[in-house]
Amino acid sequence: MNASSSLRMPARALIACGIAAAASPAHADFIYARLVPGPGLEANGLSRSVDVSAGGRTVVFESNANNWVGDTYNGTRAIAVDLDTGVVEAVSALGGTVFRGASPAVSGDGRYVAFLTLNSAFGPNWQVLRKDRQSGELALASATADGQAPDTGTEDNTVSISADGRYVAFQTVAAMTGAADQPDGASAPAGSSGEIYVKDMVTGQVKMASVTANGSASGGTCSLEPHALSASGRHLSMLCGSAMVAGASSGQAYVRDLQSNTTELISRSTSAANGSSAFVYRPAISPSGRFVSFQTRGYGGLGYADGASETSNSGLYLRDRQAGVTIPIPRPPALPSSSYDSCAVSAVSDIGSVVFHCNYAWVGPGSYPQVFLFVPGAGSPEMISGTTGGQPGNNSAGSSLGVNASGLSMAWESSASNIDPGDHNGVSDIFVLVDESVLTDVIFAYGFEN
Repeated sequence: MNASSSLRMPARALIACGIAAAASPAHADFIYARLVPGPGLEANGLSRSVDVSAGGRTVVFESNANNWVGDTYNGTRAIAVDLDTGVVEAVSALGGTVFRGASPAVSGDGRYVAFLTLNSAFGPNWQVLRKDRQSGELALASATADGQAPDTGTEDNTVSISADGRYVAFQTVAAMTGAADQPDGASAPAGSSGEIYVKDMVTGQVKMASVTANGSASGGTCSLEPHALSASGRHLSMLCGSAMVAGASSGQAYVRDLQSNTTELISRSTSAANGSSAFVYRPAISPSGRFVSFQTRGYGGLGYADGASETSNSGLYLRDRQAGVTIPIPRPPALPSSSYDSCAVSAVSDIGSVVFHCNYAWVGPGSYPQVFLFVPGAGSPEMISGTTGGQPGNNSAGSSLGVNASGLSMAWESSASNIDPGDHNGVSDIFVLVDESVLTDVIFAYGFEN
């Protein structure tokens, strides 16, 4: 099913609320801002589930606020913001009417956005749609090879999209008739998370991605996580409970090569060739497909950041698939040693820089998760979600986050109210940290003062 729609605010209708130019020498050319619907306005509902285009100019997220484009829908909609022009668009819109849109993922240049919707004309339960923001066309991405929506819908957790918008990844327990690498009529076991599929929006082909090294389906033991599909659509990262390669430990991170039809164990090292002895969580792949970040405990056998102590670990690791090495990301110095292994959600760029969140402290003031940046070879991770004075935010940050291919455009959700002096809406907002070189027509000129 295809349809066309457009619901946009004019250029410069969206103005970022200025916090300050980044004060750190490492961020001398970065702009730090909270996104708001316009001058003197705040989003009148929470915003979350953020993603950043590989090019760095487009940020997408879901929001309960109806003043982004002035619609009347009472619910969650998918929003796209062009950081360069200031254009804001309700992506989950048809014929000028906004409808439910969740967990959006954006293509490399921002043209295409894939998102989840519920009980729409496109199909029952949760389905995945792809919006062409240039033509306004909406298309069903969670469709079988013959264009039918899966009768049980898809999982309601996340979607992923390639840089050119051609490939969309989703997960379902339904029988995806005509899917490559899967017998017709086969479906994942009842009660499981389903199998992971990648839809080719040009040819219509659907290919199973949650496939073991010997070619069999996972049996519903894998999960699709944010930032799962590489820019080319060739590589997909996933978390699987069962061994997807011979000899692997349970609960590991993998990458499926959809071109060579191979499955690779990611959460491993020279000393732990069969994977971490601790369960792995939240793998994320870089646009190039070279790097994969993931979470696991330091006692899993993948190494210590200082070579000796578990307390030096952040809880995150970075796998360089090209070099064949896995490095433990150090615990940020801002975290007390008792907060080792407390880091979780992450996204990774093509230079191997990782944006991630960690629990700042387990108890007491500042015990909320904060967002940190790690750049290989540039020293310890640095907190980037704090105030311009270096204090942590006074509420949770980083439940969702994203980074572009160059590592110069980052975004995250935060419920902190002490970052922007004008923040009084009492809900989570979207914050961005963007190098000025990414933008040509900086919308942040309004309201920014040191």
